[in-house]
Amino acid sequence: MRTAIWLTSLGAPCFNFTADHQARLARELPELQLTVCRDEREFLAVLPQAELAIVWHFHQEWFAAAPRLRWLVTPAAGKDFFKITPPPGLGQFYGAFQGRLMGESALAMILGACRGVVLTALHQATDPWPRDLLSPRMRLLRGAHLVILGFGHIGEHVARLAQPFGCRITGVRRSVVAPPAWFGPRDRVATMAELDAILPEADHLMIILPSGAATDNLMDARRLALLPASAWLYNLGRGNCLDETALAAALTAGRLRGACLDVFQREPLPADSPLRQAPNVLLMPHASAFAPEYIDCFIDEWLPFYREQIAL
Repeated sequence: MRTAIWLTSLGAPCFNFTADHQARLARELPELQLTVCRDEREFLAVLPQAELAIVWHFHQEWFAAAPRLRWLVTPAAGKDFFKITPPPGLGQFYGAFQGRLMGESALAMILGACRGVVLTALHQATDPWPRDLLSPRMRLLRGAHLVILGFGHIGEHVARLAQPFGCRITGVRRSVVAPPAWFGPRDRVATMAELDAILPEADHLMIILPSGAATDNLMDARRLALLPASAWLYNLGRGNCLDETALAAALTAGRLRGACLDVFQREPLPADSPLRQAPNVLLMPHASAFAPEYIDCFIDEWLPFYREQIAL
C-alpha cells in the first residue's frame, strides 16, 4: 500500500515523525511503501498515488488530487480536528491514546492547585515567600469532588490517576453509560442534563470536551457562577467551550479560587486577552500532551487497527 506520511510540527518537535519511527513502521509493516514528506509541497506531490495518508493537516480540496486514497489517518484526538467532508468509502482514523499523556498533565495541575505549587509559581515574582497566601488555600485532594466534564478516553485516564488519591469522581458525558468497573461506591457517571446540579458540588472541574456547536461557550458566565468560590477550573479539551471573558471576570472578583488552562478560543492566546491580566490563572501553550513518546504511542495504537481493519 502506497503510504504518504507528513507529520511535522515546527512548534512541537515531539509531534514530528523521525527516521526511527520510519524504521519501526518499515520493520512492523513491510508491505507499506512509505514516503515520508518534509513539507506540504512534497506531500502534495505524492498524494495522487497515495492509498494511505498519515498527516496532521488535510484540506477539502486535496481530495480531488487523491483519487486512490483509501484511508486518512492522524494522531490527533477528536473527530473535530479535520474540517473536511470525506468522499464516500474513505476510512478515517483518529488517535485515542492521548489520555496516557494528558492524564499526567491533568493530575499535575490538580495536585499543584491543591498543594500550593500553582499559586506559589504565579505569585513568586511579587511575593517570594507567600506563606500567608497559601495557608488558607491549600487543600488535600483526598476527599475532594473532581468533576470531569467530557468523560471519554482522556477523561477516564484522568479519573484512573486521580482515584488512588481518594477523591470522589463524577464523569459527565452526553449519553448514559455504565460506570467503569473500577469506580468506587461514591463515583458516578452523569449526563449533561445534570450538569447545573453538579457544578455547585465541585471542588475541581476538569473540562475535556471536543469542539463544535454543541459545546460553544458551554461553560458561560451563568454556569461559572454555579461553581463554589473555592473551586478550581481546568481546561485541557478545546478552547471553544469556555467563556474566557467571563472566567477572567470571575477570577478577578474572587468568585473562583483559580484556573489552569491549556487550550483557548484563539491560539496562541492574544496578548490583550483578559486572561493574561486575571489573577490565579496558569496559562499553558496547548502542551498537555507533549512527551517524547507521543508518536510511538500513536504507532502503538494504530498498528493493531491497521492489521485488523486495513490490511484485509
